[in-house]
Amino acid sequence: MLKMNYWTDKWDLHEDICPCDVHFNEWVADQGLKNKLIYHFGTGTHHVVGIEQARNGLGNSVVSITASIEEYQAYIKLVTENSGVARNYLAYFGDIYLTNGKLLPDFDIVTMVHLCEFFFPNTASAEYGGMTDRQVLDLFTDKTRPGGYLVFYKNSMGSDETGKILPVWEKEKPVERMADFKTLIVYRKK
Repeated sequence: MLKMNYWTDKWDLHEDICPCDVHFNEWVADQGLKNKLIYHFGTGTHHVVGIEQARNGLGNSVVSITASIEEYQAYIKLVTENSGVARNYLAYFGDIYLTNGKLLPDFDIVTMVHLCEFFFPNTASAEYGGMTDRQVLDLFTDKTRPGGYLVFYKNSMGSDETGKILPVWEKEKPVERMADFKTLIVYRKK
């Protein structure tokens, strides 16, 4: 049996390293998005998206994935000490490339800010059974409600590869590009 691919590092909050989470929260507030179900790709040890959306009074709820043991342990500590955050923010540990769409609800907003960053050499092999980045994007596009948003990060470690995927995806899926927001690329599902 193969071990799951996981990230052996963690992302602490540093504006110069990963501002996408901060900019995402600012975008949600700027757009006045309320009572939305958000899927967030990559928690960071800071869990800034989950915390802010639980506390900002907009009524949004967040489901987020991390493939970092340290980030997941930080989540456990966070929600153990803060029931208000626990009520509106669920993080789970896993490899996004192994996602089973049957286990997910439909979302109003999906962040794909770390698309093309964590693909391992064996990810899409028959033995491991994972998806490609494009397949992950297609799955989460399908899990985004009509009128919902898909958000990407211009400066991600995988931005070159993401930049190759998006033009083809944009032609094949019912999405339209909206105005960018700071470091974010925003699409809306038709």
